[in-house]
Amino acid sequence: MPASPHSMHPPSSSSMRDWRMNAAYENAPLISANQRNSSSHDFTAEPRIHIDTSTEDFQNGKFSWRQCWSFTGPGFLMSIAYVDPGNFESDLVAGAEFGYQLLWVLVWTTLLGFFVQELAVRLALATGRDLARCVRDEFPHKPTRIAMWAVTELAIVASDVPEVIGTAFALKIIFGWQLWIGILVSSTSAMLLLMLRAHGVRPLEVFFGGVITCLCICYVVELWLVQPPVGKVVQGLVIPIIANNRALFVLVSLLGAVCMPHNLYLHSALTLTRDIPTDAPPQTLKMALFYNKVESAIALLLSLFVNCAVVIVAAYFHDNAKPEDVERLQENPLMSAPGLLRNTLGSLASGAFAAALLASGQSSTVTGTYAGQFVMEGMLELRIPTALRAFLTRSFAIFPSLAVALIAGDSGAENLILISSVVLALQLPLALLPLLKLVSTPHVCGSMSIHGFKKNALNVIVFVVVFANVFLVTQSASDMGIFDFSVTGAKLAGKVIVAVMCVLFIIAYLACVFQLWKRPVLSTGGGKLPTITSGESLHDNVASDDDNHNDNMNMNGGGSAAASDDHEQK
Repeated sequence: MPASPHSMHPPSSSSMRDWRMNAAYENAPLISANQRNSSSHDFTAEPRIHIDTSTEDFQNGKFSWRQCWSFTGPGFLMSIAYVDPGNFESDLVAGAEFGYQLLWVLVWTTLLGFFVQELAVRLALATGRDLARCVRDEFPHKPTRIAMWAVTELAIVASDVPEVIGTAFALKIIFGWQLWIGILVSSTSAMLLLMLRAHGVRPLEVFFGGVITCLCICYVVELWLVQPPVGKVVQGLVIPIIANNRALFVLVSLLGAVCMPHNLYLHSALTLTRDIPTDAPPQTLKMALFYNKVESAIALLLSLFVNCAVVIVAAYFHDNAKPEDVERLQENPLMSAPGLLRNTLGSLASGAFAAALLASGQSSTVTGTYAGQFVMEGMLELRIPTALRAFLTRSFAIFPSLAVALIAGDSGAENLILISSVVLALQLPLALLPLLKLVSTPHVCGSMSIHGFKKNALNVIVFVVVFANVFLVTQSASDMGIFDFSVTGAKLAGKVIVAVMCVLFIIAYLACVFQLWKRPVLSTGGGKLPTITSGESLHDNVASDDDNHNDNMNMNGGGSAAASDDHEQK
């Protein structure tokens, strides 16, 4: 068989390194759309929820609440991460320190979260694969995939720490248990919720919809008791105010608490629970995307209400409580809030807060477990039982939480939540950049790819997040006195070493982000990069002739089927 066009004519517009990387894909097996649909994770390996795309409304692009209901579910599981105990802590700090001034941050971060989650849905519909599987196809080298998996697993464990501690605080409020006892109980209670998994995805979605409803009811009660000033609330929602560097620090922590990286992997995988063929007409895929966006918007609006309500309750104490009470709320929000609520507004307010915290912590645990399952199976092709997966993830979160609770007490456990928020904020660009690059590449997502203003705006947002993360790390280091060199002797030498390590970490972090940003997209959504010659389009049929002496690779320009089912050689 003649040499491939790629080996004869390297692309003149690419570097030799990129050409070699492209050539490495020539012998990769072709994967059809049907094969992609059958090689998914646990959720999608089971019978999916049938979507009737042949209806007149669906074909004509008309909205139908009945069709919307069939898509309802994944967005509510995704939105649980927006109201976990880490969010509660950040919200309480924001309200206690700055009153209503930072409510606008919640609006904009939730809006950012909506656009980012929409990218995850778009990728799943266009390729028939979740983000974790697309990352595995995009990074062919095993060490790189393992590194990506390890970083994502670290983020999942970091997200599980606030859930463990938040559940323990809720149990302490309700039953008066010691914090370490609540941490141990939280390790087993999550297993009970996983039993819903045996009944399919729909009961799980209904349960999490009920959790969001419960949270909303709890904070409707809180707001009714607080009676906040409407004018100040509206002003805080619409007028951006950053009073000082401390406000900027809290702003970044809110961003890290709201937009969680593992949620991108979770939402893309849950989208595949709806039976939408990847070779469906573009109008069908666009309607499926629209219904997913409507459902996600409703779920995120409810989560926005909960987060704003937490800030408003804390702002009530900022305006009305004693200075020493406000200071305690700022330093240890989850530990101090129940007592303040009980003493100021009565046991009903304290009980509603505890119920919301318990529901938030336990439900967030389950979604984190499933996100980890999708990430492990997608990136490493390693499948383990869901219960074992939950046990391992929770163990990694419980050991540091239990150790800190026993050694440093309740306040130390709350500081651990702040550290986990920093880890999540740092990891967000490492998940967001691959997603953004894949979705903005036409030969991956075809007509579903983004371009123009939306692509540029999201690129700007990514770099704003990176800048905010660098500020968060440097500010945290400064608050801990790492850059204070007024000491002498051995203490000075130790501080210099720690400061140098902090600077090297920032440099390495920026280098990783830059590498992800400038790296060309190699995959085509189907596991194989097309072989191209200089001047050829990725949408053309490549390496084929009338005698069928070469491989027949008919790349679908719609992005819904990356390679044809026929792969013949004469």
